[in-house]
Amino acid sequence: MKRAADIASTTLDPARLRLAIEASGDIIFTTDTDGTFTYVNAEFERIYGHRSAEVVGRSTPRILTSGRAAREEYEAFWTRLKRREVVRNEFVNRTKDGRFVDIETSANPIVDRSGALVGFLAVQRDITIRKGLQAALRESERRYRALGEAAHDSIFIVNRAGEIVYANDISPLRVGMPVDEAIGQRIDRVFPPATAEAMWRELSSVFATGRRQRFEQSFAGPGGQLWLETWVVPLDWDGGDLQTVMAVARDVTERKTLERDLLQAQKMEAIGLLAGGVAHDFNNLLTAILGYCELLQAQLNDRADVLADLEEIGKAGQRAASLTRQLLAFSRKQAIDRHIVNPSVLVKDTHNMIKRLLPESILVTLDAQPDVWTVVADAGQLQQVVLNLAVNARDAMPKGGRLTIAAHNLEIDRAFAAHCDGIAPGPHVCISVCDTGCGMTADVISHAFEPFFTTKAVGQGTGLGLSTVYGIVRQNGGAVTIDSAPGVGTTVSVFVPKAHDGGALEGLPDGVDLATLAGSETILLVEDESAVRTLMQHTLETRGYRVLEARDSAEALALSAIYEATIDLLLSDVVMPGLSGPDLAQRLLAQRPAMKVLHISGFPNLLAAQGSDERRRLAFLPKPFTPGNLVKKVRECLDTRERTC
Repeated sequence: MKRAADIASTTLDPARLRLAIEASGDIIFTTDTDGTFTYVNAEFERIYGHRSAEVVGRSTPRILTSGRAAREEYEAFWTRLKRREVVRNEFVNRTKDGRFVDIETSANPIVDRSGALVGFLAVQRDITIRKGLQAALRESERRYRALGEAAHDSIFIVNRAGEIVYANDISPLRVGMPVDEAIGQRIDRVFPPATAEAMWRELSSVFATGRRQRFEQSFAGPGGQLWLETWVVPLDWDGGDLQTVMAVARDVTERKTLERDLLQAQKMEAIGLLAGGVAHDFNNLLTAILGYCELLQAQLNDRADVLADLEEIGKAGQRAASLTRQLLAFSRKQAIDRHIVNPSVLVKDTHNMIKRLLPESILVTLDAQPDVWTVVADAGQLQQVVLNLAVNARDAMPKGGRLTIAAHNLEIDRAFAAHCDGIAPGPHVCISVCDTGCGMTADVISHAFEPFFTTKAVGQGTGLGLSTVYGIVRQNGGAVTIDSAPGVGTTVSVFVPKAHDGGALEGLPDGVDLATLAGSETILLVEDESAVRTLMQHTLETRGYRVLEARDSAEALALSAIYEATIDLLLSDVVMPGLSGPDLAQRLLAQRPAMKVLHISGFPNLLAAQGSDERRRLAFLPKPFTPGNLVKKVRECLDTRERTC
């Protein structure tokens, strides 16, 4: 075994030491006390491009200084060296070909055996690549931070302890907490308890599996109910364990609201179709009930006791017909007669009626601007809307209160239109009915427009008031909203588009009052409901008409084909199996151009919705009708010069 002295001798051998210095990956050089090079190694030559013979004997600053550092920095560096301190610093030096390199320097004083300062030893390392990577990393971090802060999404990073280690500016604001307070906090101190619990459940799944996760949450934020769609992705791993995850949460409240509104609109549309179908079938039954009731009254005019009973049956039938009209209004299939209407005048007229309907404990005030725009609507229907709303308001204020009816102009923007079903941006007239009653909860509001939905006790309401309002307003091209809260009151606002210049739309033609209702003409009667068909046939034949009876369009076409004499009038239902009434009329008119046409239906505005002007002009009798209505309209059609009346 070698002795320690031999080992020391070997270690300090100058030849071996020089070999180690030349092989070093660091730049090593020595200078005298004035900074003149006395030795440079091979790495110096490689990095700086100067050969040893070119620099030894020359001044260090003159060779290496790039001018990137302040003069005072160099002076401080040399002052410390001359005080025999070990000095470490970073400089930007210049190579022989003019390039700049980042250098990490460690300079040491060299003393002789007597302790005198004889020079300096410098060990340098080229850190240009490292500095470039650090700069790139800082720039990358700056860009990603700027991206995170500019994002409309909430971005936060959470560690395994559930602590938020990063959050962009918008994240804590959504829960009402400044950013500096949120960093370092557990999520259960930032989010509401139920939200934090559900969120941690999802985050834990990502920590456990390392797979990204998506979830949606709703919670009460400072600005109201907030829906967030959140993606959680794994971020930092340490020895196989996931340490942090990043969550990106997007505010989808508007989308959720639109989805809810769409579902509500689809539900209301489906209910409307159902209501319309029920009303159609009910109108057929009422036509038979009221028709036979009228026939019996005519036959038993000397039986006072029986006539009283028949009168009650007729009254009940008329009340049923009124309910049917409300169902049709909800389903937007009620007959409408649109004209230019001044909402201010309409509201004033309705206001006078309402004051007589409401108790003295309710103060009724009117706020109708004089310059309110005109609208195209059915005045009677709009008046019914205001009356229905006033009655609802009365029921919400059993102990009295204030009812305000207002009409004013409103320019609806895209943002409002996007949150209000059935309305387009542009000028509208808003008619509102505001009460100080008990108000409604959000759950009640969500069902308020559904037919037969009511919060009143059994026997105190049909539940058709607001559904009728909804149907009428939509039928007139408008929209309706409810703003209410328990104990605060309710405001129902109706928005109707401003009328364009050009006059009024025409409604269905009024009937002509004829002196005589009998006749001898031939009528082709087409009706798929047997009870209604039998009643109509009996009524017309007792008035002297010849009636050809058909159950549907196929039978009607067959009858027309074999009947060689003149058919004066086609009396047809609109909706039937096979060909519809208008299509049947078109086929028959091609063969019998002089024939008149009269349609009947439980959907009163069905013909008005037909595409051609010819079909819009077809004569029409809505169900339910009485025998008197029927023969009057038939006589009117037969006596007109036009083939459609």
